[in-house]
Amino acid sequence: MKIVLPTDSEHILQLVPRFIPYTVLVLSLYNEVTKVTTTPVNTYYENNGFLYVTFTATFAEDDKYQIKITSGTDVVYRGKLLCTAQTIQDYKLTDGLYFYE
Repeated sequence: MKIVLPTDSEHILQLVPRFIPYTVLVLSLYNEVTKVTTTPVNTYYENNGFLYVTFTATFAEDDKYQIKITSGTDVVYRGKLLCTAQTIQDYKLTDGLYFYE
């Protein structure tokens, strides 16, 4: 699962691809709530087996997406994306929704 901040507009995903692509990548983000797919313009580079994908998008807190990166008809990467400003180690799905006395 990849984490992005709602306060940022430019995001960098560091991932391990199925293979190193040498053509244009298509990044598809499928919103699991609204069921809408967006394809932001992206740039990428490879370094030591990792693929770094940079794109610009605005997200709201607790947005959840499915990531699909393709090169032609081949799938380079599939995964999940979560938008949160919480510290990752202390992440709570119900943060701020329930209060206990």
